[in-house]
Amino acid sequence: MITMARILVPTNLGEPSRSAVRYGVAFARQFGAQLLLLHTMNAKDFEVAIEAERVLEQLVPATPGAPHPTRDEVVSAVARADLRRLLDADEERETRADYLLRPFTDGGPDSAIVACARELGVDLIIMGKHTIGRVEHLIAGSVTERTIRQAPCPVMILQHPQRDMVVEPPRPYAAEA
Repeated sequence: MITMARILVPTNLGEPSRSAVRYGVAFARQFGAQLLLLHTMNAKDFEVAIEAERVLEQLVPATPGAPHPTRDEVVSAVARADLRRLLDADEERETRADYLLRPFTDGGPDSAIVACARELGVDLIIMGKHTIGRVEHLIAGSVTERTIRQAPCPVMILQHPQRDMVVEPPRPYAAEA
C-alpha cells in the first residue's frame, strides 16, 4: 500500500509549474496528504523581498501596538502572498496547503528543493518540466534533472505541454425546484 503524508510542488509560477500544482492537489486529495508549495529565489532577491515585507510590516502593522513579526513570520507572509493565488479556498483547505519560500545560492534552485524535501520528510515531489534547447541542456542541465539525481524521495515529472490526466470530479446533480 502506498501512503503519502507530504507532497512538495516546487513552482516558479510558470505554466509547467501550474500543471504540477494541479497534479499535486489531485494527489494530496487522493492520499489525504498535505500539499507544500515551494518557490525558490536567488538569495539576493530573497533578502530584498524579505526586507521589503519587513518594512511594510513595520510601517503598517496588522494590529497597532502588536509586536513586530519574526523573520520566519515575514518569510511565511511573503511565500503566502506569492503562492496563494495558485489554489482556491477549497483546495487550500482540503490539502492543508503550506506555502514555502527558500533562498538558493551557487547550488541553484535544485539544492533548495532537495534540502526542503529532506528537512520536511516529503514523500513525493511533483515538478513541471520546461522544454529547453540542446545547447542550454549541455551547458546547465535542468533544475528538474538535478533534483531527480539528489532527491530523497520519488519525483514525478510533467513534461509541458502534456495530456492532462487530472479530471475534476462530477458535480452532484441539483434537482430543479
